[in-house]
Amino acid sequence: MSSATLVFQKSKWPTFKIFSLLLLAVPFATESSVGVFFDKQVIQPFLLLLVAPILYALFRRENPVWALIAASVPAGVATGAINLTAPLVTMQTADEAMASPVVYSPIALGLILSYSLRVIAPAYQSESQKPGVIGLFNCLIVTFTCITAFLIQNVESYEIFLSQQALMFALAITLCCFAFNDKARLIFSKVMARAGLMICLLAAVYAVTLYTTAAASADLREVGPVLATSQILMGYGALILIAASACGERPAEDRDLLTRDWHLTEAYVFITLIVFPPQTLLELSRELMGV
Repeated sequence: MSSATLVFQKSKWPTFKIFSLLLLAVPFATESSVGVFFDKQVIQPFLLLLVAPILYALFRRENPVWALIAASVPAGVATGAINLTAPLVTMQTADEAMASPVVYSPIALGLILSYSLRVIAPAYQSESQKPGVIGLFNCLIVTFTCITAFLIQNVESYEIFLSQQALMFALAITLCCFAFNDKARLIFSKVMARAGLMICLLAAVYAVTLYTTAAASADLREVGPVLATSQILMGYGALILIAASACGERPAEDRDLLTRDWHLTEAYVFITLIVFPPQTLLELSRELMGV
């Protein structure tokens, strides 16, 4: 262990953590950053997806902090999936297929909230008691109800998010997770959490496969709906993870939770950079210089 680490261990950890967060907040305090993170398309669905963890914790009279930490990154993924899917289906020209801050900022918001809440979080517990089947389904219903209400009020052609193909794919992955649980013999909530993660990871690979096939099409309007299916699938997986996190299902250790969130972030950024990549510095320079 380095001497620098020993110095930090001798200091007051809460004070050091708060000071670190204050320094982290400085770059995000600019007007442009605040406008991106508090955009209605970002903050409203993100907060609605955190309703289930709060309500379930209040119902069980528990501290909701760890449930919120576990649900923050999946909430960012689900919010980003919503903001990416609608333009994919409605775009008519190549100019509309441009990277948008509301596509990337939700995952950043989820990561920031996840790490920030650890300052006030109590000692880590995987769960105080084994989450029941009814509790998980209740959280899933609340999560779907909240996000459905947002879609109906704010998204044109919201029915596109009810994709039969994505639902069938999500169901198939979930059933496979239960079918191959004969050796591990995990409880119901753990299998559902594993299914949610697998759905998100496979959605990223599925998107690349679909994009490779659809990219050969001369009609841009055919590409959007095809890619939307994979993005909707990722949203379904994130919603399952939010519900599992809300009812208290978490990995055995915090580092495992961090690893899970990192894999989710990788999958989301991977699929997003393929679908809506930002302009490179060279492309931007040529555009500004009129070359």
